Amino acid sequence: MQKVNTAAQMRQMDQTAMHGVYAIAPAVLMENAGHAVAERAGAWLDGWDGKDVVIFCGKGNNGGDGFVIARHILAAGARAYVYVLGEEDKYSDEAHQHLQTLQQLADGETCLLLTAPQSDEDWQLLRKRLLASSVVIDAMLGTGFHGSLRQPIASIVAEINAAAAAGAVTVVAVDMPTGVNSDTGAVSNGDDDDDGPLFADMTVTFGALKRGLVLYPGRACAGHVEVDAIGMPGPLLMQLEEDAAYLLQESDIAEIVAPRSPDSHKGTHGTIAVVTGSSQMAGAALMAAHGAVRSGAGKVFLRVPGATAPYCIGVQPEIMVRGVGTGDHFTAADAEEIIADAENLKWSVLAMGPGMGRSDETKAFLKKVIPAVACPLVLDADALNLLAGEKDFLAPFGKRLIVTPHLAEFSRLSGLSLSDIKSDLIGAARKFVREWKVNLVLKGAPTLIVSAKTGNVYLNSTGNAGMACGGMGDVLTGMIAAMTAHQGINDLCSAACAGVYLHGAAGDACRKDRGPYGFTPMETADAVPHVLASLEENLALPILQQPMIGGK
Repeated sequence: MQKVNTAAQMRQMDQTAMHGVYAIAPAVLMENAGHAVAERAGAWLDGWDGKDVVIFCGKGNNGGDGFVIARHILAAGARAYVYVLGEEDKYSDEAHQHLQTLQQLADGETCLLLTAPQSDEDWQLLRKRLLASSVVIDAMLGTGFHGSLRQPIASIVAEINAAAAAGAVTVVAVDMPTGVNSDTGAVSNGDDDDDGPLFADMTVTFGALKRGLVLYPGRACAGHVEVDAIGMPGPLLMQLEEDAAYLLQESDIAEIVAPRSPDSHKGTHGTIAVVTGSSQMAGAALMAAHGAVRSGAGKVFLRVPGATAPYCIGVQPEIMVRGVGTGDHFTAADAEEIIADAENLKWSVLAMGPGMGRSDETKAFLKKVIPAVACPLVLDADALNLLAGEKDFLAPFGKRLIVTPHLAEFSRLSGLSLSDIKSDLIGAARKFVREWKVNLVLKGAPTLIVSAKTGNVYLNSTGNAGMACGGMGDVLTGMIAAMTAHQGINDLCSAACAGVYLHGAAGDACRKDRGPYGFTPMETADAVPHVLASLEENLALPILQQPMIGGK
């Protein structure tokens, strides 16, 4: 699991490393950062020897990193054109030291130090250099950007993007691509077309991942991302943050979804109830149930409105289907039968929402069932639309709820506008969980999972654009329900993380096998057993402790 930090958290880490008990000289960290970029980018680019490289160095410490990079790639055989965009006497002491060293290497042939373009002739020369070079290194702003880019950096970024689009250069960003907010992933969006962000092919970031490298649209600007510790002390890299966010990795999910005990049986792996659907949306109910089956549920019961049952019975023999009532949607009169089934059949988890419709009668059904059943609940789609604004109703049951809205549903639930949500996705999700007291799966790119117990945020690293089609969320609902009942998973947030990761990984498997899009939700569900097999194959050692996700 990788930490995903804010700029403020990184600044605090830097301060503690340099001025706290570790007393690492600032110039040393800058040296380590520049060397990390030269080394990692060099390996990715198949070496520096013989390459012409244009380096843009801003007026802050990111520019100081650029001076160090220039020195290292010169030693590796590159030719460097270094644009110094700040005034020399205003650089920090450590950046100034590295600039002075570089000035001694500036021989006018292998190393040229240049100032920001001003005249038309300067800009024309810059364009020619970019088109004639192999690599551009962006050391202009780093983590300090917000709002819109200013001149001359905005025009420099536009020229770099144009050269990259023409296939002339590979672009490497230092810590963050210029024009991307490191906390939110928001990008420069000024009035002019030239005010957009830089699009890097590779980003080498320091200490920990930054949130803007994981959240869109910033993620689209980062390219291939590598994290280098740059010599930061281990306790600082591993420390728990108050505002904690983590990127899920395969090893985390392998710990959560442990292999089955050889003497287990169907009762061991949960009794999943999917209570949902309507006559117009029978497919949604079937897809949710199929997601539970393919994710290893021991038994799956599907309860649908009576008029919907003929469309569902016998479609998949593994699913035990029964109609409830006689209508085409659930009503309050149907609640007692569901409540009785939950107790008599000992349901491990109950999933509701996909395809239920938005009748007030169905809302009354939900408001009777949710307080009366004792098992965990997964609420999605229409269940969330019907309960929008019902914070006071849901909060008392929040610790046993997983809610799985997409952005539009989350907007209706929370009352926030889509623009406000997107401007601070993590902040909006965490605030919602704090107020509603539920476990949240906020579906998107990436999907966020927030724990009701700890408030920790987990960002999913799997999935692709081919999954943007109707029914994918229904399958995910069933998968999360199955993971909630999975042997050894005792925490709802862990179950949500497992379901989301496996769902995305199954989509990635479909993309690999079938193409970038056009695969169906049912095919995605069918790929889950292959993903589970891969998890078990890659689980090298027995698990000795509970994963961090559960807050143990």
